Amino acid sequence: MLTVKNFLQLSPFKTFQLVAGEKGLDNKITGVNILDNPDASDWLSAGELLITSGYFFSENAEIQRRFIQRFKEINCSAICIKPHIYLKGIPESMRKLADELGLPLIEIPYGIAFSKIMNIVMAEISGRMNELNQASLDIHSQFFEISLHGGGMKKIASGLAEMVNNPVVLVDTDWSVTAISDKKQPLIQEIIKKNGDTLTFPIQTITDLPTNFERIQKPITRALSFEEQEYPCVIMPVYFDTIHYGFILVYLIERPLTDLDYVALENGSMAFALEQMRLLEIERTENRIRRDFFDQLLSGQIKDLAALATYDTTIDPNLNYTVLILSIQTIGHTSDSLMEKKQSEDRLMKSLLSSLTTYTSNRFPHLHLFSRKNQLVILLGTDPKLSALKTHNEVSDTAERIRIHLEQQGQSERDIFCTIGSTLPVLELSQSFEEAKKVILLLEDDAKEEKIYFFNDFYFDSFLVDSISKEQGRKFYTHYLSTLLTYDLENKTSFTPTLKAYLAHHLNIATTSRALFIHRNTLLYRIEKIKGLLSVDLEQEKNTFALQLALKLYELHH
Repeated sequence: MLTVKNFLQLSPFKTFQLVAGEKGLDNKITGVNILDNPDASDWLSAGELLITSGYFFSENAEIQRRFIQRFKEINCSAICIKPHIYLKGIPESMRKLADELGLPLIEIPYGIAFSKIMNIVMAEISGRMNELNQASLDIHSQFFEISLHGGGMKKIASGLAEMVNNPVVLVDTDWSVTAISDKKQPLIQEIIKKNGDTLTFPIQTITDLPTNFERIQKPITRALSFEEQEYPCVIMPVYFDTIHYGFILVYLIERPLTDLDYVALENGSMAFALEQMRLLEIERTENRIRRDFFDQLLSGQIKDLAALATYDTTIDPNLNYTVLILSIQTIGHTSDSLMEKKQSEDRLMKSLLSSLTTYTSNRFPHLHLFSRKNQLVILLGTDPKLSALKTHNEVSDTAERIRIHLEQQGQSERDIFCTIGSTLPVLELSQSFEEAKKVILLLEDDAKEEKIYFFNDFYFDSFLVDSISKEQGRKFYTHYLSTLLTYDLENKTSFTPTLKAYLAHHLNIATTSRALFIHRNTLLYRIEKIKGLLSVDLEQEKNTFALQLALKLYELHH
Protein backbone atom coordinates (compact mmCIF):
# COMPACT_ATOMS: atom_id res chain seq x y z
CA MET A 1 0.00 0.00 0.00
CA LEU A 2 1.56 3.28 -1.15
CA THR A 3 0.99 6.35 1.04
CA VAL A 4 2.13 9.92 0.52
CA LYS A 5 4.76 9.34 3.21
CA ASN A 6 6.05 6.25 1.36
CA PHE A 7 6.08 8.23 -1.89
CA LEU A 8 8.34 10.93 -0.41
CA GLN A 9 10.71 8.26 0.92
CA LEU A 10 11.30 6.72 -2.53
CA SER A 11 14.86 7.46 -3.63
CA PRO A 12 13.92 9.28 -6.89
CA PHE A 13 11.79 11.69 -4.87
CA LYS A 14 14.05 12.42 -1.91
CA THR A 15 14.50 15.99 -3.17
CA PHE A 16 10.74 16.62 -3.26
CA GLN A 17 9.69 19.03 -0.53
CA LEU A 18 6.50 18.77 1.52
CA VAL A 19 5.41 22.40 1.97
CA ALA A 20 1.95 21.90 3.56
CA GLY A 21 -0.66 19.32 4.58
CA GLU A 22 1.47 17.17 6.85
CA LYS A 23 -1.68 15.68 8.44
CA GLY A 24 -2.37 13.92 5.13
CA LEU A 25 0.89 11.95 4.89
CA ASP A 26 -1.00 8.70 5.50
CA ASN A 27 -3.29 9.32 2.51
CA LYS A 28 -3.30 6.32 0.19
CA ILE A 29 -2.12 6.80 -3.39
CA THR A 30 -4.18 4.68 -5.79
CA GLY A 31 -3.23 6.38 -9.06
CA VAL A 32 -1.53 9.38 -10.63
CA ASN A 33 -2.82 12.10 -12.94
CA ILE A 34 -1.46 15.20 -14.68
CA LEU A 35 -3.72 18.26 -14.43
CA ASP A 36 -3.14 21.56 -16.21
CA ASN A 37 -6.72 22.19 -17.38
CA PRO A 38 -9.23 23.46 -14.79
CA ASP A 39 -12.15 21.91 -16.70
CA ALA A 40 -10.63 18.44 -16.27
CA SER A 41 -11.14 18.35 -12.51
CA ASP A 42 -14.38 16.40 -12.96
CA TRP A 43 -12.35 13.55 -14.44
CA LEU A 44 -10.18 13.01 -11.36
CA SER A 45 -10.63 10.00 -9.09
CA ALA A 46 -10.26 9.43 -5.37
CA GLY A 47 -6.77 8.60 -4.18
CA GLU A 48 -4.98 10.07 -7.18
CA LEU A 49 -1.69 11.92 -6.83
CA LEU A 50 -2.04 15.10 -8.91
CA ILE A 51 0.90 16.56 -10.83
CA THR A 52 0.61 20.12 -12.15
CA SER A 53 2.64 23.11 -13.25
CA GLY A 54 0.12 25.40 -11.55
CA TYR A 55 -0.72 27.00 -14.89
CA PHE A 56 -4.46 27.32 -14.26
CA PHE A 57 -3.92 28.53 -10.68
CA SER A 58 -2.35 31.69 -12.06
CA GLU A 59 -1.94 34.25 -9.30
CA ASN A 60 -5.65 34.34 -8.44
CA ALA A 61 -6.13 33.53 -4.76
CA GLU A 62 -9.85 32.72 -5.17
CA ILE A 63 -9.14 30.21 -7.97
CA GLN A 64 -6.39 28.66 -5.86
CA ARG A 65 -8.74 28.29 -2.88
CA ARG A 66 -11.57 26.85 -4.99
CA PHE A 67 -9.41 24.16 -6.58
CA ILE A 68 -7.62 23.14 -3.39
CA GLN A 69 -11.08 22.71 -1.86
CA ARG A 70 -12.31 20.74 -4.87
CA PHE A 71 -9.29 18.40 -4.77
CA LYS A 72 -10.01 17.70 -1.11
CA GLU A 73 -13.69 16.99 -1.86
CA ILE A 74 -12.66 14.50 -4.54
CA ASN A 75 -10.31 12.93 -1.94
CA CYS A 76 -7.12 13.27 -3.96
CA SER A 77 -4.13 11.97 -2.04
CA ALA A 78 -1.70 14.88 -2.64
CA ILE A 79 -0.80 17.66 -5.08
CA CYS A 80 2.66 17.87 -6.61
CA ILE A 81 3.35 21.34 -8.06
CA LYS A 82 6.30 22.39 -10.20
CA PRO A 83 6.59 26.17 -9.54
CA HIS A 84 8.72 28.83 -11.23
CA ILE A 85 7.26 28.10 -14.67
CA TYR A 86 3.75 29.57 -14.47
CA LEU A 87 3.51 29.94 -10.71
CA LYS A 88 6.27 32.00 -9.10
CA GLY A 89 6.04 30.02 -5.91
CA ILE A 90 3.48 28.14 -3.85
CA PRO A 91 1.47 30.97 -2.19
CA GLU A 92 1.10 31.12 1.57
CA SER A 93 -2.71 31.11 1.25
CA MET A 94 -2.57 27.76 -0.55
CA ARG A 95 -0.25 26.33 2.07
CA LYS A 96 -2.50 27.49 4.91
CA LEU A 97 -5.64 25.97 3.36
CA ALA A 98 -3.82 22.71 2.57
CA ASP A 99 -2.70 22.52 6.21
CA GLU A 100 -6.29 23.03 7.38
CA LEU A 101 -7.60 20.34 5.04
CA GLY A 102 -4.78 17.85 5.59
CA LEU A 103 -4.06 17.80 1.85
CA PRO A 104 -0.31 17.43 1.20
CA LEU A 105 1.25 20.05 -1.09
CA ILE A 106 4.57 18.86 -2.55
CA GLU A 107 7.00 21.04 -4.46
CA ILE A 108 8.67 19.31 -7.42
CA PRO A 109 12.29 20.35 -8.08
CA TYR A 110 12.97 21.93 -11.45
CA GLY A 111 14.07 19.40 -14.06
CA ILE A 112 12.02 16.37 -12.95
CA ALA A 113 9.84 15.09 -15.80
CA PHE A 114 6.17 14.44 -15.05
CA SER A 115 6.34 11.14 -16.96
CA LYS A 116 9.09 9.85 -14.63
CA ILE A 117 6.89 10.52 -11.58
CA MET A 118 3.96 8.75 -13.20
CA ASN A 119 5.95 5.65 -14.21
CA ILE A 120 7.51 5.18 -10.78
CA VAL A 121 4.23 5.69 -8.89
CA MET A 122 2.31 3.29 -11.15
CA ALA A 123 5.01 0.66 -10.73
CA GLU A 124 4.79 1.00 -6.95
CA ILE A 125 1.01 0.70 -6.73
CA SER A 126 0.64 -2.13 -9.26
CA GLY A 127 1.41 -4.62 -6.48
CA ARG A 128 -1.86 -3.93 -4.68
CA MET A 129 -4.11 -4.52 -7.72
CA ASN A 130 -4.89 -8.11 -6.69
CA GLU A 131 -6.12 -6.90 -3.33
CA LEU A 132 -8.31 -4.25 -5.00
CA ASN A 133 -9.67 -6.73 -7.54
CA GLN A 134 -10.71 -9.12 -4.78
CA ALA A 135 -12.47 -6.33 -2.91
CA SER A 136 -14.21 -5.33 -6.14
CA LEU A 137 -15.46 -8.89 -6.61
CA ASP A 138 -16.84 -8.90 -3.06
CA ILE A 139 -18.72 -5.65 -3.71
CA HIS A 140 -20.04 -6.99 -7.01
CA SER A 141 -21.31 -10.12 -5.24
CA GLN A 142 -23.17 -8.08 -2.63
CA PHE A 143 -25.02 -6.06 -5.28
CA PHE A 144 -25.66 -9.20 -7.31
CA GLU A 145 -27.40 -10.69 -4.26
CA ILE A 146 -29.51 -7.53 -3.86
CA SER A 147 -30.55 -7.62 -7.53
CA LEU A 148 -31.12 -11.40 -7.53
CA HIS A 149 -33.48 -11.31 -4.58
CA GLY A 150 -35.38 -8.22 -5.74
CA GLY A 151 -34.19 -6.00 -2.92
CA GLY A 152 -35.53 -2.89 -4.63
CA MET A 153 -34.29 0.70 -4.68
CA LYS A 154 -34.41 1.06 -0.91
CA LYS A 155 -32.12 -1.95 -0.45
CA ILE A 156 -29.70 -0.63 -3.09
CA ALA A 157 -29.57 2.77 -1.38
CA SER A 158 -29.06 1.35 2.12
CA GLY A 159 -26.52 -1.24 0.92
CA LEU A 160 -24.47 1.37 -0.91
CA ALA A 161 -24.67 3.78 2.04
CA GLU A 162 -23.28 1.08 4.32
CA MET A 163 -20.39 0.40 1.95
CA VAL A 164 -19.37 4.05 1.50
CA ASN A 165 -20.27 5.07 5.07
CA ASN A 166 -22.27 8.11 3.88
CA PRO A 167 -25.98 8.85 3.20
CA VAL A 168 -27.20 7.94 -0.30
CA VAL A 169 -30.11 9.27 -2.38
CA LEU A 170 -31.32 7.69 -5.63
CA VAL A 171 -33.17 9.89 -8.14
CA ASP A 172 -34.66 9.30 -11.58
CA THR A 173 -33.91 11.30 -14.73
CA ASP A 174 -36.26 14.11 -13.63
CA TRP A 175 -34.48 14.26 -10.24
CA SER A 176 -37.49 12.76 -8.45
CA VAL A 177 -36.36 10.70 -5.45
CA THR A 178 -36.80 6.92 -5.76
CA ALA A 179 -35.01 5.90 -2.53
CA ILE A 180 -33.18 7.42 0.46
CA SER A 181 -30.84 5.50 2.76
CA ASP A 182 -31.57 7.71 5.78
CA LYS A 183 -34.63 9.98 5.67
CA LYS A 184 -33.89 11.37 9.13
CA GLN A 185 -30.51 12.79 8.10
CA PRO A 186 -30.85 16.60 8.65
CA LEU A 187 -28.92 17.51 5.51
CA ILE A 188 -31.19 15.29 3.39
CA GLN A 189 -34.33 16.66 5.03
CA GLU A 190 -33.16 20.21 4.36
CA ILE A 191 -32.16 19.79 0.71
CA ILE A 192 -34.76 17.32 -0.65
CA LYS A 193 -37.93 19.22 -1.63
CA LYS A 194 -41.55 18.07 -1.82
CA ASN A 195 -43.15 18.55 -5.25
CA GLY A 196 -46.77 17.40 -5.29
CA ASP A 197 -46.73 13.76 -4.19
CA THR A 198 -43.04 13.29 -4.96
CA LEU A 199 -39.72 14.27 -3.40
CA THR A 200 -37.20 15.96 -5.67
CA PHE A 201 -33.56 16.96 -5.53
CA PRO A 202 -33.22 20.68 -6.49
CA ILE A 203 -30.57 20.23 -9.17
CA GLN A 204 -31.21 23.78 -10.42
CA THR A 205 -29.31 25.06 -7.36
CA ILE A 206 -26.09 23.56 -8.78
CA THR A 207 -25.15 25.92 -11.62
CA ASP A 208 -21.76 24.67 -12.81
CA LEU A 209 -22.65 21.21 -14.09
CA PRO A 210 -21.01 20.18 -17.39
CA THR A 211 -23.25 20.05 -20.47
CA ASN A 212 -24.90 16.62 -20.87
CA PHE A 213 -22.88 15.45 -17.88
CA GLU A 214 -25.25 12.48 -17.37
CA ARG A 215 -23.51 10.83 -20.33
CA ILE A 216 -19.96 11.01 -19.00
CA GLN A 217 -20.57 7.88 -16.91
CA LYS A 218 -18.27 9.17 -14.20
CA PRO A 219 -19.05 10.72 -10.81
CA ILE A 220 -18.50 14.42 -10.22
CA THR A 221 -18.36 16.29 -6.93
CA ARG A 222 -20.23 19.50 -6.10
CA ALA A 223 -20.80 21.37 -2.83
CA LEU A 224 -24.18 21.66 -1.04
CA SER A 225 -24.80 24.41 1.52
CA PHE A 226 -26.40 23.61 4.88
CA GLU A 227 -26.38 25.72 8.07
CA GLU A 228 -23.68 28.02 6.65
CA GLN A 229 -21.42 25.07 5.85
CA GLU A 230 -20.62 23.39 2.56
CA TYR A 231 -20.81 19.62 2.20
CA PRO A 232 -19.44 17.79 -0.83
CA CYS A 233 -21.96 15.71 -2.78
CA VAL A 234 -20.83 13.06 -5.28
CA ILE A 235 -23.21 12.80 -8.26
CA MET A 236 -23.00 9.54 -10.20
CA PRO A 237 -24.91 9.38 -13.52
CA VAL A 238 -26.52 6.00 -14.22
CA TYR A 239 -26.19 5.67 -18.00
CA PHE A 240 -25.87 2.41 -19.90
CA ASP A 241 -26.20 1.58 -23.59
CA THR A 242 -27.49 5.05 -24.57
CA ILE A 243 -30.22 4.91 -21.89
CA HIS A 244 -30.19 7.27 -18.93
CA TYR A 245 -31.80 5.81 -15.78
CA GLY A 246 -31.11 8.49 -13.17
CA PHE A 247 -28.44 9.52 -10.65
CA ILE A 248 -26.89 8.32 -7.40
CA LEU A 249 -26.13 11.08 -4.88
CA VAL A 250 -23.68 10.48 -2.03
CA TYR A 251 -23.58 13.13 0.71
CA LEU A 252 -20.00 13.22 2.03
CA ILE A 253 -20.90 13.85 5.67
CA GLU A 254 -18.90 11.15 7.47
CA ARG A 255 -15.77 10.91 5.31
CA PRO A 256 -14.41 11.36 1.75
CA LEU A 257 -14.77 8.47 -0.67
CA THR A 258 -11.87 6.09 -1.31
CA ASP A 259 -11.07 4.33 -4.56
CA LEU A 260 -12.89 1.25 -3.24
CA ASP A 261 -15.95 3.39 -2.52
CA TYR A 262 -15.98 4.43 -6.16
CA VAL A 263 -15.92 0.77 -7.14
CA ALA A 264 -18.98 0.31 -4.91
CA LEU A 265 -20.58 3.33 -6.60
CA GLU A 266 -20.05 1.83 -10.06
CA ASN A 267 -21.55 -1.49 -8.97
CA GLY A 268 -24.41 0.36 -7.28
CA SER A 269 -25.15 2.19 -10.51
CA MET A 270 -25.38 -1.14 -12.36
CA ALA A 271 -27.78 -2.48 -9.71
CA PHE A 272 -29.78 0.76 -10.00
CA ALA A 273 -30.11 0.34 -13.79
CA LEU A 274 -31.09 -3.34 -13.49
CA GLU A 275 -33.73 -2.51 -10.90
CA GLN A 276 -35.10 0.29 -13.07
CA MET A 277 -35.31 -2.13 -16.01
CA ARG A 278 -37.03 -4.73 -13.82
CA LEU A 279 -39.59 -2.24 -12.52
CA LEU A 280 -40.18 -0.92 -16.03
CA GLU A 281 -40.79 -4.41 -17.38
CA ILE A 282 -43.20 -5.23 -14.52
CA GLU A 283 -45.05 -2.00 -15.15
CA ARG A 284 -45.16 -2.64 -18.89
CA THR A 285 -46.54 -6.14 -18.32
CA GLU A 286 -49.19 -4.93 -15.89
CA ASN A 287 -50.15 -2.09 -18.19
CA ARG A 288 -50.29 -4.47 -21.17
CA ILE A 289 -52.67 -6.79 -19.28
CA ARG A 290 -54.86 -3.82 -18.32
CA ARG A 291 -54.67 -2.43 -21.85
CA ASP A 292 -55.64 -5.77 -23.44
CA PHE A 293 -58.74 -6.02 -21.22
CA PHE A 294 -59.74 -2.40 -21.77
CA ASP A 295 -59.10 -2.70 -25.51
CA GLN A 296 -61.63 -5.52 -25.63
CA LEU A 297 -64.09 -3.59 -23.50
CA LEU A 298 -63.68 -0.34 -25.43
CA SER A 299 -63.88 -2.04 -28.81
CA GLY A 300 -67.21 -3.65 -27.91
CA GLN A 301 -65.90 -7.24 -27.88
CA ILE A 302 -67.30 -7.85 -24.37
CA LYS A 303 -71.01 -8.00 -25.16
CA ASP A 304 -72.70 -9.16 -21.95
CA LEU A 305 -72.23 -9.03 -18.19
CA ALA A 306 -71.53 -12.75 -18.00
CA ALA A 307 -68.48 -12.27 -20.26
CA LEU A 308 -67.39 -9.26 -18.19
CA ALA A 309 -67.59 -11.32 -15.00
CA THR A 310 -64.97 -13.77 -16.32
CA TYR A 311 -62.31 -11.07 -16.07
CA ASP A 312 -60.49 -10.25 -12.84
CA THR A 313 -61.52 -6.60 -12.77
CA THR A 314 -63.01 -4.08 -10.36
CA ILE A 315 -65.31 -2.63 -13.02
CA ASP A 316 -68.76 -2.26 -11.41
CA PRO A 317 -71.51 -3.26 -13.87
CA ASN A 318 -74.07 -1.31 -11.85
CA LEU A 319 -72.41 2.04 -12.58
CA ASN A 320 -72.38 4.21 -15.66
CA TYR A 321 -68.95 5.02 -17.08
CA THR A 322 -67.36 7.88 -18.98
CA VAL A 323 -64.20 7.64 -21.09
CA LEU A 324 -61.66 10.44 -20.64
CA ILE A 325 -58.55 10.61 -22.84
CA LEU A 326 -55.65 12.76 -21.65
CA SER A 327 -53.33 13.56 -24.56
CA ILE A 328 -49.79 14.50 -23.54
CA GLN A 329 -47.57 16.33 -26.00
CA THR A 330 -43.97 16.92 -24.91
CA ILE A 331 -42.20 20.09 -25.98
CA GLY A 332 -38.77 18.73 -26.89
CA HIS A 333 -35.59 20.51 -27.97
CA THR A 334 -34.94 20.77 -31.68
CA SER A 335 -31.50 19.24 -31.11
CA ASP A 336 -32.98 16.03 -29.70
CA SER A 337 -32.59 12.96 -31.90
CA LEU A 338 -35.55 10.68 -32.61
CA MET A 339 -34.12 8.14 -30.15
CA GLU A 340 -33.70 10.77 -27.42
CA LYS A 341 -37.20 12.08 -28.06
CA LYS A 342 -38.71 8.58 -27.85
CA GLN A 343 -36.81 7.78 -24.64
CA SER A 344 -37.90 11.09 -23.12
CA GLU A 345 -41.55 10.47 -24.04
CA ASP A 346 -41.44 6.90 -22.67
CA ARG A 347 -39.97 8.09 -19.37
CA LEU A 348 -42.55 10.84 -19.13
CA MET A 349 -45.51 8.52 -19.76
CA LYS A 350 -44.16 5.98 -17.26
CA SER A 351 -43.73 8.71 -14.66
CA LEU A 352 -47.17 10.23 -15.26
CA LEU A 353 -48.92 6.85 -15.21
CA SER A 354 -47.24 5.92 -11.92
CA SER A 355 -47.96 9.32 -10.37
CA LEU A 356 -51.59 9.36 -11.52
CA THR A 357 -52.19 5.80 -10.30
CA THR A 358 -50.99 6.83 -6.84
CA TYR A 359 -52.99 10.08 -6.92
CA THR A 360 -56.30 8.50 -7.97
CA SER A 361 -56.19 5.24 -5.97
CA ASN A 362 -57.80 6.66 -2.82
CA ARG A 363 -59.45 9.79 -4.21
CA PHE A 364 -61.50 8.17 -6.99
CA PRO A 365 -62.50 4.59 -6.07
CA HIS A 366 -64.41 4.00 -9.33
CA LEU A 367 -61.66 5.19 -11.67
CA HIS A 368 -59.67 2.86 -13.95
CA LEU A 369 -56.55 3.92 -15.81
CA PHE A 370 -54.14 2.68 -18.46
CA SER A 371 -51.75 4.23 -21.00
CA ARG A 372 -51.38 3.89 -24.76
CA LYS A 373 -48.64 5.73 -26.65
CA ASN A 374 -48.87 9.40 -25.59
CA GLN A 375 -52.31 9.08 -24.00
CA LEU A 376 -53.69 8.21 -20.58
CA VAL A 377 -57.12 6.61 -20.90
CA ILE A 378 -59.49 6.83 -17.91
CA LEU A 379 -62.79 5.07 -17.25
CA LEU A 380 -64.71 7.01 -14.59
CA GLY A 381 -67.66 5.33 -12.89
CA THR A 382 -70.65 7.41 -11.72
CA ASP A 383 -73.99 6.63 -10.08
CA PRO A 384 -76.68 6.16 -12.77
CA LYS A 385 -79.22 7.79 -10.43
CA LEU A 386 -77.45 11.15 -10.68
CA SER A 387 -79.02 13.79 -12.93
CA ALA A 388 -77.31 14.57 -16.23
CA LEU A 389 -76.14 17.93 -14.83
CA LYS A 390 -74.65 16.44 -11.65
CA THR A 391 -72.93 13.69 -13.66
CA HIS A 392 -71.47 16.31 -16.04
CA ASN A 393 -70.20 18.40 -13.12
CA GLU A 394 -68.64 15.38 -11.39
CA VAL A 395 -66.86 14.26 -14.57
CA SER A 396 -65.71 17.81 -15.33
CA ASP A 397 -64.40 18.35 -11.78
CA THR A 398 -62.52 15.02 -11.83
CA ALA A 399 -60.98 15.79 -15.22
CA GLU A 400 -59.79 19.20 -14.05
CA ARG A 401 -58.25 17.86 -10.83
CA ILE A 402 -56.40 15.13 -12.72
CA ARG A 403 -55.18 17.55 -15.40
CA ILE A 404 -53.82 19.98 -12.80
CA HIS A 405 -52.10 17.12 -10.95
CA LEU A 406 -50.36 15.96 -14.14
CA GLU A 407 -49.19 19.47 -15.00
CA GLN A 408 -47.56 19.75 -11.57
CA GLN A 409 -45.54 16.54 -11.95
CA GLY A 410 -41.85 16.63 -12.94
CA GLN A 411 -39.96 19.32 -14.80
CA SER A 412 -40.56 18.40 -18.46
CA GLU A 413 -42.36 20.93 -20.61
CA ARG A 414 -45.62 19.46 -21.86
CA ASP A 415 -49.08 20.31 -23.14
CA ILE A 416 -52.03 18.33 -21.73
CA PHE A 417 -55.65 18.40 -22.85
CA CYS A 418 -58.58 16.11 -22.06
CA THR A 419 -61.40 14.88 -24.32
CA ILE A 420 -64.51 13.28 -22.81
CA GLY A 421 -67.12 10.98 -24.31
CA SER A 422 -70.71 10.39 -23.20
CA THR A 423 -71.66 8.75 -19.89
CA LEU A 424 -73.10 5.30 -20.67
CA PRO A 425 -73.64 1.81 -19.20
CA VAL A 426 -70.47 -0.27 -19.05
CA LEU A 427 -71.29 -2.44 -22.08
CA GLU A 428 -71.74 0.68 -24.24
CA LEU A 429 -68.34 2.15 -23.40
CA SER A 430 -67.08 1.63 -26.94
CA GLN A 431 -69.33 4.51 -28.01
CA SER A 432 -67.94 6.82 -25.30
CA PHE A 433 -64.38 5.86 -26.31
CA GLU A 434 -65.01 6.55 -29.99
CA GLU A 435 -66.54 9.91 -29.10
CA ALA A 436 -63.51 10.95 -27.03
CA LYS A 437 -61.22 9.93 -29.92
CA LYS A 438 -63.42 11.81 -32.42
CA VAL A 439 -62.96 15.05 -30.45
CA ILE A 440 -59.17 14.62 -30.67
CA LEU A 441 -59.47 14.41 -34.47
CA LEU A 442 -61.75 17.44 -34.62
CA LEU A 443 -59.25 19.42 -32.53
CA GLU A 444 -56.21 18.25 -34.49
CA ASP A 445 -55.32 21.60 -36.06
CA ASP A 446 -56.79 23.85 -33.36
CA ALA A 447 -54.76 25.88 -30.85
CA LYS A 448 -56.57 24.15 -27.94
CA GLU A 449 -57.09 27.27 -25.88
CA GLU A 450 -59.31 25.23 -23.54
CA LYS A 451 -57.98 22.16 -21.73
CA ILE A 452 -61.13 20.02 -21.35
CA TYR A 453 -63.52 19.16 -24.21
CA PHE A 454 -66.81 17.22 -24.06
CA PHE A 455 -68.09 15.33 -27.08
CA ASN A 456 -71.56 16.81 -26.54
CA ASP A 457 -70.11 20.23 -27.41
CA PHE A 458 -68.87 18.80 -30.73
CA TYR A 459 -71.91 16.72 -31.66
CA PHE A 460 -72.88 18.96 -34.57
CA ASP A 461 -69.29 19.06 -35.87
CA SER A 462 -69.09 15.27 -35.62
CA PHE A 463 -72.39 14.89 -37.47
CA LEU A 464 -71.16 17.09 -40.31
CA VAL A 465 -67.85 15.22 -40.62
CA ASP A 466 -69.61 11.84 -40.62
CA SER A 467 -72.48 12.83 -42.91
CA ILE A 468 -70.91 15.19 -45.46
CA SER A 469 -67.86 14.18 -47.46
CA LYS A 470 -64.95 16.56 -47.77
CA GLU A 471 -65.74 17.18 -51.44
CA GLN A 472 -69.42 17.86 -50.74
CA GLY A 473 -68.47 20.21 -47.92
CA ARG A 474 -66.03 22.07 -50.17
CA LYS A 475 -68.70 22.55 -52.85
CA PHE A 476 -71.20 23.80 -50.28
CA TYR A 477 -69.01 26.46 -48.63
CA THR A 478 -67.55 27.50 -51.99
CA HIS A 479 -71.07 28.14 -53.32
CA TYR A 480 -71.89 30.53 -50.48
CA LEU A 481 -68.49 31.98 -49.48
CA SER A 482 -66.13 31.92 -52.46
CA THR A 483 -66.42 35.66 -53.29
CA LEU A 484 -65.98 36.62 -49.62
CA LEU A 485 -63.02 34.32 -49.10
CA THR A 486 -61.34 35.51 -52.30
CA TYR A 487 -61.84 39.18 -51.36
CA ASP A 488 -60.29 38.61 -47.88
CA LEU A 489 -57.31 36.80 -49.41
CA GLU A 490 -56.62 39.42 -52.06
CA ASN A 491 -57.23 42.51 -49.90
CA LYS A 492 -56.04 41.16 -46.52
CA THR A 493 -59.41 42.00 -44.94
CA SER A 494 -61.28 40.08 -42.23
CA PHE A 495 -64.83 40.04 -43.56
CA THR A 496 -65.24 36.25 -43.13
CA PRO A 497 -64.70 36.25 -39.32
CA THR A 498 -66.87 39.41 -39.15
CA LEU A 499 -69.70 37.51 -40.87
CA LYS A 500 -69.28 34.61 -38.47
CA ALA A 501 -69.56 36.89 -35.43
CA TYR A 502 -72.53 38.77 -36.94
CA LEU A 503 -74.46 35.54 -37.50
CA ALA A 504 -73.48 34.16 -34.07
CA HIS A 505 -74.98 37.28 -32.43
CA HIS A 506 -78.23 36.97 -34.41
CA LEU A 507 -77.53 39.98 -36.65
CA ASN A 508 -77.36 42.29 -33.62
CA ILE A 509 -75.07 45.25 -34.37
CA ALA A 510 -74.45 46.27 -30.75
CA THR A 511 -73.44 42.85 -29.37
CA THR A 512 -71.40 42.00 -32.48
CA SER A 513 -69.35 45.22 -32.34
CA ARG A 514 -68.63 44.63 -28.65
CA ALA A 515 -67.57 41.05 -29.35
CA LEU A 516 -65.23 42.18 -32.13
CA PHE A 517 -63.95 45.21 -30.18
CA ILE A 518 -64.71 47.54 -33.07
CA HIS A 519 -66.79 50.70 -33.41
CA ARG A 520 -70.45 50.37 -34.46
CA ASN A 521 -69.85 52.39 -37.64
CA THR A 522 -66.90 50.17 -38.58
CA LEU A 523 -69.11 47.11 -38.26
CA LEU A 524 -71.91 48.73 -40.34
CA TYR A 525 -69.36 49.48 -43.07
CA ARG A 526 -68.15 45.87 -43.05
CA ILE A 527 -71.70 44.47 -43.15
CA GLU A 528 -72.54 46.57 -46.20
CA LYS A 529 -69.40 45.32 -47.95
CA ILE A 530 -70.26 41.72 -47.01
CA LYS A 531 -73.81 42.05 -48.34
CA GLY A 532 -72.40 43.31 -51.62
CA LEU A 533 -70.04 40.35 -51.92
CA LEU A 534 -72.52 37.59 -51.00
CA SER A 535 -75.07 36.19 -53.41
CA VAL A 536 -77.81 35.75 -50.79
CA ASP A 537 -79.96 37.99 -48.61
CA LEU A 538 -78.66 38.02 -45.02
CA GLU A 539 -82.07 38.90 -43.63
CA GLN A 540 -83.69 35.61 -44.65
CA GLU A 541 -83.58 32.91 -41.97
CA LYS A 542 -82.81 30.06 -44.37
CA ASN A 543 -79.85 32.02 -45.71
CA THR A 544 -78.40 32.75 -42.26
CA PHE A 545 -78.54 29.02 -41.47
CA ALA A 546 -76.94 28.12 -44.81
CA LEU A 547 -74.15 30.65 -44.23
CA GLN A 548 -73.50 29.36 -40.70
CA LEU A 549 -73.31 25.83 -42.09
CA ALA A 550 -70.94 26.98 -44.84
CA LEU A 551 -68.69 28.69 -42.29
CA LYS A 552 -68.66 25.56 -40.11
CA LEU A 553 -67.76 23.32 -43.08
CA TYR A 554 -64.99 25.75 -44.07
CA GLU A 555 -63.52 25.55 -40.53
CA LEU A 556 -63.72 21.75 -40.45
CA HIS A 557 -61.83 21.40 -43.72
CA HIS A 558 -59.16 24.07 -43.13
